[in-house]
Amino acid sequence: MKSFLLLQRTVDGVGKIFRTQNFLTKAQPRVAYRVCHSARRTIGLTLLVLLTGASAVTAQNPAPDRGGDEIARVNGVVITRREFQIEYRQAVDKHVDEGQPVNETYIAPIRRAVIQRMVEEELLFQESRRLGIAVSTAELDDRIAAARARFDSESAFAQEIARLHMDESQYRRKLHRQMAIDRVIERQVMPSVSVSEAEIRQFYDANPQRFKTPEKIRLSHIFIRFEPGENTDQPTQARRKMETIAAKLTQGADFAALARDYSEEPRREYGGDLGYIERGQILPQLETVAFELAVGETSPILTTGHGFHLLRVTDRKPGKVTTFEDAHPGIRQTLLQLNRGQAVKAYVDTLRKKADIRAAQ
Repeated sequence: MKSFLLLQRTVDGVGKIFRTQNFLTKAQPRVAYRVCHSARRTIGLTLLVLLTGASAVTAQNPAPDRGGDEIARVNGVVITRREFQIEYRQAVDKHVDEGQPVNETYIAPIRRAVIQRMVEEELLFQESRRLGIAVSTAELDDRIAAARARFDSESAFAQEIARLHMDESQYRRKLHRQMAIDRVIERQVMPSVSVSEAEIRQFYDANPQRFKTPEKIRLSHIFIRFEPGENTDQPTQARRKMETIAAKLTQGADFAALARDYSEEPRREYGGDLGYIERGQILPQLETVAFELAVGETSPILTTGHGFHLLRVTDRKPGKVTTFEDAHPGIRQTLLQLNRGQAVKAYVDTLRKKADIRAAQ
């Protein structure tokens, strides 16, 4: 099944910069609506959207017992260890991509989840056969051609398939199954899935913080470092250097040029431009001053445990609240996806109750 629409935070690029310098505090999550299909690289999104959740193909008729190669049996159809390993490796890759540790604590739950998903997808694929749902060769070819077209070259497409631990034949079989499963869901589940206006309004009213856009400022930064304790003269020398820079600014020198010439932080090559930030993203002693500055105004010399700072605000975006009318389409799509997931689960549960499912010993 395809991933649910998730509520996920988008983080400004300034975060990495400030964390590198230890100026940034962990910002509180702010959510935005987006479809989340995890992949290692953006270029892999297309394939993963097509492939998410689909298990490798098993025989259409009951397969012979393969002994130690058998993971589970669904109505007589064997899910093999080889098929499981493909799914399992993809799941572990996704786990790692999301920054999660992979150790004994996590391996067992991942393994169980993969087997459960493969069983459920086998049930749905068998149901597609029972319902007479077919995917033609032409339809499958068109879908593969669309996926291939999103890559710069044939070799890049092949590399992405290999990264998913498959060859092209396995990819083709897997996509065929997913297309059949999707049609089962569209025919048997989606007609019953809906979202009322009352549900949309209730979600909006119950989650006011999710529809608030905080005030943002675009901040430029000049930083002169000192290391307390290593050289007793270093803080004094750093302070004098920063005072010289501040004097040049008073005389009309360009802030960006001075940042490129003197600043000691990664954004110096960009004239010290840190992009847009919001409250909670920089150290409090810097934030308090920064958000009080007018556009074009430069701060006095500020001191932290890392060194001396000069800040300049180059733009300001006031905070706002997204209206119900503007939020409506996103909320509706989110709730539809969530309701779809619940309906699919209920549908699979009915198939499971009628099925003969046996796990390998």
